[in-house]
Amino acid sequence: MREEFLDPEKGPIVTNHWRLLGTDYPGRPYNKAYSVVFLGLMPSGLRSEAGPSNDAVMKRWRELIGELPANATLKIRTQKTRGDDGEKETDPLEMELRGPNSEMKQEIARKTEELLEGYDGIANAWVNQRANQTEVELSLTPRGTELGITQQTLAYQVRRAFYGEEAQRVLRGHEEYRVMVRLPKKQRETFNTLEKMKIRTPAGAEVPLFTIAKIDFVQAPTYIERNDKAEVIRIGGEPTDRNVDLVRIADSLKPQLRELLRGSEDLQFVFRGAVAEAEETKKRLIIGSIALMFALFALLAIPFQSILQPLYILAVVPFGVIGALLGHMIMGVTPSDLSLFGIIAMAGVVVNDSLVMVDDINQRVRRGTTLLDAVQQSGCQRFRPIFLTSVTTFVGLMPLMFDNSLQAQFLIPMAVSLAYGVLFATGITLLLIPCVLVVADDLKSALRKFSSWYGRPFRDLGKP
Repeated sequence: MREEFLDPEKGPIVTNHWRLLGTDYPGRPYNKAYSVVFLGLMPSGLRSEAGPSNDAVMKRWRELIGELPANATLKIRTQKTRGDDGEKETDPLEMELRGPNSEMKQEIARKTEELLEGYDGIANAWVNQRANQTEVELSLTPRGTELGITQQTLAYQVRRAFYGEEAQRVLRGHEEYRVMVRLPKKQRETFNTLEKMKIRTPAGAEVPLFTIAKIDFVQAPTYIERNDKAEVIRIGGEPTDRNVDLVRIADSLKPQLRELLRGSEDLQFVFRGAVAEAEETKKRLIIGSIALMFALFALLAIPFQSILQPLYILAVVPFGVIGALLGHMIMGVTPSDLSLFGIIAMAGVVVNDSLVMVDDINQRVRRGTTLLDAVQQSGCQRFRPIFLTSVTTFVGLMPLMFDNSLQAQFLIPMAVSLAYGVLFATGITLLLIPCVLVVADDLKSALRKFSSWYGRPFRDLGKP
């Protein structure tokens, strides 16, 4: 890969590599089933040109590795280092299957892995609990039971022989050492020792282990993971690149997961990682947007001393949202969480434009101008400031929207929402606000006339 990915001036993009055995990340507990390989890439700021993206390096790495054995799991992801302003980290689609361990749970985990492998945006699906470790399983025979030996007694004696039992502790200087009594190392490394090991019965007799127990070799997981006191199996998939919409994949996966869990009330799926964060962010944005709309309504209702006029002003916001979505379609940008932040900023701008126009119309009406004349005069006078404000905002965001640098990519959705939302809402503001005010005034007049006509017979009843 060093020879394949080159910068024209600086040389290899892959600057260094190293590996760790017995763990899946530095600082985590030892596990002999894991190993990790790190590739250090040249930061984007030091390259003479953008060069291959992290996604391209990951894709090529997977191609070079090729097919894996059934019990092997591969995870490739990017991670920022200090001073690197390049692409964002890639997060996997990850979920937990929670509940007591059983064959059904293992089968559901395998089927979920197969479902993930069927998605185009998932490069590698994995299950963290696989039968990739050989274990010795001892089970008592009827003869062992007749001799009064229990499964617990058998396990204790085998453990004491191979692992050992603490006899005493010796203090030397500031260090304390445990003295363990167990079989010699050479005997502990041979299976023959286990078969011929003597097991003491409750009566005090000693019998060979193979005469009272059956020895089987089984495949078992390397460890059992727990989270919130529940046994969990982690299932996930690595995205092919950072543009994969993991939330969309998770939404399409949920009905299939519910179908897999039918009849298993003690099992449940819980999404983690990027999907869980996206769902939490979505909830916060919804709550924040509702709070923002109420706050804007209150701030507008107090100075206008009206309930309806703030609604006229806020009616522009949905059209700004439509403009923001159209902008994503025009630019070919996938909406993201930052798009929502841009929409919130856009709402503040378009509300300000509408507020200025409504306030100008109200001032003209108070000076004695008819509403229709006030709307026409205000529309002509406020056209230039509102139009220039929107156009300058759009033009000011154009360099960011068309920037091809890696550092600008995650800000582009927010800029698109703000720029196109403001631009689209400008025309709506100049047309909708005057029309709404005139139509609302006509409706008020019609209601007053209807009320006067409908109430006249009741007023005449009191006359002699």
